[in-house]
Amino acid sequence: MAIKSLGNVTVTYDSLAIQAYLNTQSLSAVIAQIDTTNLASTGDEKIAGSGAWQVDVGGMWAKTLDDKLGVDAVTPPATLKTLVVVIGAAGATVTYTWTTNAFVGNYKIDTTDPKGMITWTGTLAVSGAPGRA
Repeated sequence: MAIKSLGNVTVTYDSLAIQAYLNTQSLSAVIAQIDTTNLASTGDEKIAGSGAWQVDVGGMWAKTLDDKLGVDAVTPPATLKTLVVVIGAAGATVTYTWTTNAFVGNYKIDTTDPKGMITWTGTLAVSGAPGRA
């Protein structure tokens, strides 16, 4: 059964719930492919390597958001932050948690449309695999 995004995604960075500032969010994991092809192979052979995770976010800019993410983007914290992403409807959620393993990357404030709203985009970069519940 399909589940809509509206009301069924929460993103918390360093204890600040930021979903009120989001109109886009995606969680991705890319697994490295290690080529093990050799001269005796009959085709390409690969094994799975390590995973690289990131959470791409963006939406409506606000000072409250910038006070948390903007500061961390300009001056990366010595101690990484905790990131929690919850996806799904009540009773059927999946929670991804990176405890003290997240930081802000690629933070951008966009003011190019003088008739439109100020928007922002960024990547919540993480180190290691998440805890999943």
